[in-house]
Amino acid sequence: MMRSTAQEVLDMLLQSPSLRRSDFVDRVFTDEPILMRGSQMASYIPPRMQEMREMALSPEGRGMIGAQLFTKQALFMEDYEDDVEYHGSFERYFPTYVDMNDRQLRGYFSWRSAIRRGEETPKAPLSFAFVHLYELIGSIGIEHEPIGRSREGLTRAEQGFLAIEHFWKTHEDTYPELQRYVTRWLRDYAVWHGLDASYLAPYVNTAFDEALVSLTESLDSWMAATPQKKPRKQDARAMALAGADRPEEERFFAALDPLSTYRPRVSRLYRDRPETLRHVTCSVIAELALYYEKHRKSGLVEDLFGSSQAFPYVMFMNAVFWTGSPHEDTIYEISPCNRYGCAKGRWYHEGFLTTARRSSKLGAILRLIDQRLRVAIGYPHPLTKKDAPKYLDKIVAEQIEARLAWEADREARAVRVDLSQLAGIRAAANATCDSLLIDEEREDEAMSTAAVAPTLRIKTLEAMAPEVPAGATAPETEKPSAQTGEFVGEGPTAGHSSAERAIAPAEASSAETTPAPYGLTAIELELLQSLLDGTPWEVPAGTSLDILVDSINEKLFDLLGDTALEFDGLVSGMPAIIADYAEDVREALSYE
Repeated sequence: MMRSTAQEVLDMLLQSPSLRRSDFVDRVFTDEPILMRGSQMASYIPPRMQEMREMALSPEGRGMIGAQLFTKQALFMEDYEDDVEYHGSFERYFPTYVDMNDRQLRGYFSWRSAIRRGEETPKAPLSFAFVHLYELIGSIGIEHEPIGRSREGLTRAEQGFLAIEHFWKTHEDTYPELQRYVTRWLRDYAVWHGLDASYLAPYVNTAFDEALVSLTESLDSWMAATPQKKPRKQDARAMALAGADRPEEERFFAALDPLSTYRPRVSRLYRDRPETLRHVTCSVIAELALYYEKHRKSGLVEDLFGSSQAFPYVMFMNAVFWTGSPHEDTIYEISPCNRYGCAKGRWYHEGFLTTARRSSKLGAILRLIDQRLRVAIGYPHPLTKKDAPKYLDKIVAEQIEARLAWEADREARAVRVDLSQLAGIRAAANATCDSLLIDEEREDEAMSTAAVAPTLRIKTLEAMAPEVPAGATAPETEKPSAQTGEFVGEGPTAGHSSAERAIAPAEASSAETTPAPYGLTAIELELLQSLLDGTPWEVPAGTSLDILVDSINEKLFDLLGDTALEFDGLVSGMPAIIADYAEDVREALSYE
């Protein structure tokens, strides 16, 4: 039955036009050996990998330390690729190629090949990730690694740093255990290769270092400018001066914020009394530093953050790293209080012993200052009181007392201007100026007044002239000259009538000696009169109405304490006297 079925299948195949009977009939088939079973293919070792294995077995390899042998093998396999997936496990401390069996070794290089191609890979053993990082730390295979950006203009060391960073950032969710190691290795890599400090910015707390340096320098500056002898409490003036603002306060106070667990800049009291809290805080810290110098073996900064000193440093700790020759002597400074150095192949780190963490001890001091100051000024939002050493309580109390004394002294000495007295001061000043004028200046001023106000003089003369009897000839009248403002006759003879000659000198004298109220000019008087009377008024040619209104408002401000004129927004474009002040202006200008 099977034979018949096979024959039928053969017949069906032969019906295909692309197949010929001769391809099957009369052909002799013989048995051939199976080269490799499926289970054997995964454990097959390519010749190059086998050659790498033999390095460890050679006499030269046996004499190498583990890191040196790993580096030699990694360089030999730098560009090797494979394509055998591995789904097993592999866990070792400080793993290297020697620790892998054949299947693990092929699985690692296959996984690395996919990483280099930027492909998504299933989660591999954590030890695979460490081996790959060891390669990158040794700058092995950098050219084949993705770095997350263009390589143009980058040195090989910069590409190596970016390759380590890119691999970690890409797989930090898969291997969260790497963070505690990679951040230090990145810092060490930048220091070892002398990269620009900007590469270190995400991995070094430079703000903490800068604040620590700023605090130290501010303390030195403050104490150098502080008198050694403290003022007595009986000397109020000296106490007040002790609480005065200082130029270095802002920098001093800003340095405390990133160093302390209690942040005074976000305090509610700082929003309401910033200068007070800032000065008291700085002065207390400075006085506390002086206290430490006199009564403690270590200074305040050392007590809070440890001492700055140099101590041996192991580069690439917890990594398999080897270099063929010692590093040249160098100094790599991250900040004045954080630097690395190498001398005769030995590395050291110079800085503060404590880590870059906010000081809870400093935070307790700053909170105490805030709490005590709130009590002293009666602030409506107090903080819970906590006990403090007696010496610290005393320092805080003294500095609060000195500051509040200075603020009270400043308040007492503040100069205040009473605007209600300006009118009397201005009138007295005008009277003094008038008394200092000589006769010629008075005449010039009178002529100037007469020139700008001829209409008012004409009205005065007409009102005071005698009545002319019916049928009598009216005397010739005079009109002011358009050029000089002097009166000239209209008849055949120039001159005044007998009545006018008697009246004119008295009128002229009165006009020349009586100053206009509040220094108003004739044009300003005319404008005010027309506004009070509600009569039309035309702006003289060459005169700005806006400037005229501003001038009147300025001169009448002493009288009203407010603006007298405002534009009402009507089509006429003329200003108006504010209704509430119309009677005051009328009375002041003696308008009935």
